Amino acid sequence: MTQLAFWDVKISKETRRKAEKLMSMYKNIEAIIEAKRLDLNAKTTATYEPMEGGKTNAFHSETERLTLLKLQIEDYERIKRKLDYVFYSLKPIQQKIWEQRYLQGKYDVDVHNDLKIPPRTYYKLKREMIAVVAEAFGLQNKDIKKL
Repeated sequence: MTQLAFWDVKISKETRRKAEKLMSMYKNIEAIIEAKRLDLNAKTTATYEPMEGGKTNAFHSETERLTLLKLQIEDYERIKRKLDYVFYSLKPIQQKIWEQRYLQGKYDVDVHNDLKIPPRTYYKLKREMIAVVAEAFGLQNKDIKKL
């Protein structure tokens, strides 16, 4: 018996929405990371262009912009690694649910019909899967009660 069988997977709607958003983001996160890496390859040579003086709170330095971009890439990579760990730790049927529901964008009815599982079982597996994602990202620890 798996550890999830001992969980009471009652989570709030807001937590469920956040977890589902992360699960949907899984298919695009690699493209986001690569796009940001391409932006890092910008030229860093000095340019001698006349600029008007004046102080604002905006970033003018290319170095500062690149540093912030690197930090964003690190955050996305961390999210991707966590989602990878969660995805590959799920039961095979839950992985299929995740793929069809959140990566292919199918409706719940179509997914449980395609997988030939009863709706009650489907929603139970889906709730467990969402609870695992919420727990992994610490979205709302007080909502997930371990018995």
